Amino acid sequence: MAVSAEQRAGLWRAKLSALAREHFGRAEGDHHAAPWGAALDTDGAWTALIEQSPARSFGQALVLAAGHEASSLDLLVEHEVASVARRAALFDPAPSVWQVSGTTLEPAVAEPWEPEPAPMIEPHIADLLALDDVDVIVEHGQVTGECRGLEVARVTGSGVEQRLDVGVGAYDQGAFAAINPEMTPIESLVEVVAQVLTHRRRGALAHPLNRLARERWVRSELLGDPSQLGLRDLQVVEPIEPRSGVKDVAVASALGTSNEGDKVLVGCTVGIDLDAVPAAADLAERHDADRIVLVLPDRDRHPLVQAVADRSRRPIDFATAPEPWGSTESAAGRPHPA
Repeated sequence: MAVSAEQRAGLWRAKLSALAREHFGRAEGDHHAAPWGAALDTDGAWTALIEQSPARSFGQALVLAAGHEASSLDLLVEHEVASVARRAALFDPAPSVWQVSGTTLEPAVAEPWEPEPAPMIEPHIADLLALDDVDVIVEHGQVTGECRGLEVARVTGSGVEQRLDVGVGAYDQGAFAAINPEMTPIESLVEVVAQVLTHRRRGALAHPLNRLARERWVRSELLGDPSQLGLRDLQVVEPIEPRSGVKDVAVASALGTSNEGDKVLVGCTVGIDLDAVPAAADLAERHDADRIVLVLPDRDRHPLVQAVADRSRRPIDFATAPEPWGSTESAAGRPHPA
């Protein structure tokens, strides 16, 4: 029998209450429901049970506790424990992370990062991806071609069987090939890129092609001119977790060098993404960056996002994002300190 959202919330609350009472002596307090689990406020001491997507939900739990000025925060997680523990250690004061095993709790242990080997791109595929307005992106062993931040091609197969599937995202790639069987890969790519450029430009009418992956669109603008952020260079870095498709939102990051020689992790985000600060901090730790610049539209710089950023052990600056999807009269052109 399917469990309703209300029933699931009740189960999470009961589980949290039992664990908090047994291990922390927190028998009473104010309960808070959340899409990812449940939280308990006991005179400022917060206990949060994260059941859904723990690594990504960590930022939401941090924001919830910060918004209520929690004096301490204990996070109870059953899955993705090591990832949550790794992120928690990047903030001060650091939340305590506990691994849930039935009715027992054990201190969580962070996991080290294991880099993935870079995939080989066959010369005939590399030649196809050398098209103007196409950026080659490598993430978690997958090679894609992006046009202004939007996936327009994906490399599949290996060796001599390696091929280029063309289209906006995996679903469109299959459909495009079925509808246009007579087109060569380069003809297909030229056609798709032209369609994307028609809609993914300043002053274009609202369209699905200019609503998707806007954070990656911002990154593509900065890659073309890192000096907008006072950087000498800028290279794409993959997100902590692979994206499931073009609709999946994740901070779009890159690593650069400032004019003073600092290593800078740049994280681009659009909309109020409560995972942006923890994700950027995680990536900065992974790449041993000196500081972080979070690039986002002014309207998306929520006070609670700032509050979480202020707790980062690594300095975080904010910059206003360019908005290339805006009207030609829009003043949001070049990033500036926010």
